[in-house]
Amino acid sequence: MAAAVGALLVPLSTWFFSVNSTVTEPYLDEVFHVRQAQQYCQGRFDVWDPKITTPPGLYLLSYVSSRLESLQQRVGLGHRLLALDCSLTGLRALNAVGLLLLFIAIRFSYLQRASPAASAHPDEYGYWTRTTGLIALGLASLAFRQTNIFWITAFPAGLVLVRELDRGHPAVRGSMHRKTEGFGDSVYSIAKTSWKMGVIYDPPVRDAWIDVATQPKRLVSLLVTLTPYLILSAAFAAFIFWNGSVVLGDKSNHTATLHLPQMLYLWPSIAFFSWPLLYPYILLTPVVLLAWLPLFGALEAAQIFKRSRLLPRLSLALLAVSTVCAVIWGNTIVHPFTLADNRHYVFYAFKRLLRPWWLRYALSPVYILCGWACIQVLGAEPAETQLFARNPSGLARKLPVPNGQHSARLSFALVLIATSAMQLITAPLVEPRYFILPWIFWRLHVPLRIPIWKSPEGNSGWSWRTLWEEYDHRLWVETAWLLAVNAVTGYIFLYWGFGWPQEPGRVQRFIW
Repeated sequence: MAAAVGALLVPLSTWFFSVNSTVTEPYLDEVFHVRQAQQYCQGRFDVWDPKITTPPGLYLLSYVSSRLESLQQRVGLGHRLLALDCSLTGLRALNAVGLLLLFIAIRFSYLQRASPAASAHPDEYGYWTRTTGLIALGLASLAFRQTNIFWITAFPAGLVLVRELDRGHPAVRGSMHRKTEGFGDSVYSIAKTSWKMGVIYDPPVRDAWIDVATQPKRLVSLLVTLTPYLILSAAFAAFIFWNGSVVLGDKSNHTATLHLPQMLYLWPSIAFFSWPLLYPYILLTPVVLLAWLPLFGALEAAQIFKRSRLLPRLSLALLAVSTVCAVIWGNTIVHPFTLADNRHYVFYAFKRLLRPWWLRYALSPVYILCGWACIQVLGAEPAETQLFARNPSGLARKLPVPNGQHSARLSFALVLIATSAMQLITAPLVEPRYFILPWIFWRLHVPLRIPIWKSPEGNSGWSWRTLWEEYDHRLWVETAWLLAVNAVTGYIFLYWGFGWPQEPGRVQRFIW
């Protein structure tokens, strides 16, 4: 962990000092956030900028950070913790510290999910089912952003719901997944088996062929199990009723609106940043399309992945294209902010997307292909790519949460999609930052190898050779790609500034 944190500190500190020395004044939304944080640092908690639409967690954290020095002296800690003032530099440094802590939390979660202890005790590591821990975490995250409510209620609640419903015998579940006659060979048999035997149709993503899961029993016990999530959901609903909206401050420009195309934009966004994980599916798509033609049917035998596992059936694909086109035609929303600010990359994407008119429909297959690839990669098996280490634990998991090395279950994919939709489809404004949480949860559960290295003496150890040989090659490509993306966008931000006639002398900069 120390080596990983140290490796992150180099680019993070380089970027921090580059930005702080080049952009010496608050830029864009920093104007509102820095001003508000400085009000809190001065103890003026009754002052609130109406343009800010999120809770005051960040500003309260800034206040606490600025008081660390005096707090340490009171409790006798000396100067062990670094206190950050509320200057522009101090506030930006606090944000950098937050990014570092986020990296540590994600790294810890990933390692914990892959450990034998996590397999034995899944309730103790990542998806909290204890009321006190969940509510504390939920309240803390809601202090920074309201839409976190979906990831601390609906997401874990959906996974717990599947676990509570799926209490049948493993032999029955196995027969259902193998599509044994009378157990899982039809929608009717799956529904009957679920009802009578107390099991859920929840195979690995790669083996799923219908999206049916039924089990209406044990309603009271389910409600008791879901109590912490229901409490948080009820509290959030009460807040919306009291506030009149999900946002604080400027409600006129952030009115909740049904915006289904957000779920279309999500998949290309994920594919852009994580294409190294998806490229086997994307590159083989032309081969699959040719294999559909009788003249090229022989290509089927040459494919690395079978057609049924790489692309949806033709009838399903046509239905999906028709549905996507209908959503684009009836629900495309362009927020006034989107085309009013040419400092954002989204401005140029939408400017191209809206003209000519037919281009938005021509992208329908792209949305579907990206979405299909993102879900399919969750179901990848180590044996298919021969790029994975052995399973560190043979214990069965109590929650349908993949450990980062093995295929995700159908229930996990459905809950992930549903939670992402809850967060996204009511937001009229399209911004890449809205896709960060869905991407993080998706990325954490893509099956990848965690190398286990042993030195000749039996002690854990590694070398550059083993590092190269043991790691999934897609991780190397992904790392290089993300470094390149950050280097290019960072360079553009720092050195490709431009001016606006209405703001002479002020440098405008491109950002996401």
